[in-house]
Amino acid sequence: MNPSDTTRLDDYRFQMGHDAGNLALVLDSLTDAITALNQHLVYYRLEQGQRQAPPPDLAPLREVLADAKGLVQESLLRLKGKD
Repeated sequence: MNPSDTTRLDDYRFQMGHDAGNLALVLDSLTDAITALNQHLVYYRLEQGQRQAPPPDLAPLREVLADAKGLVQESLLRLKGKD
């Protein structure tokens, strides 16, 4: 983990508690990964022409990231509700 992430993790843990802080950092990381993947898909379409579909090997990755993000969000909301 880079120093920037360590600082963010400490901030999240201070604000939300240990477990919720961990989940918040994971949620940020998943959001960053999904954003990077979507940017790649946009550039791929621009290079291949507007009518080209995104590469089929990236569709499952997109689903896995979205599902993981949903689970983290659900867990974070449940933890928040216990307080």
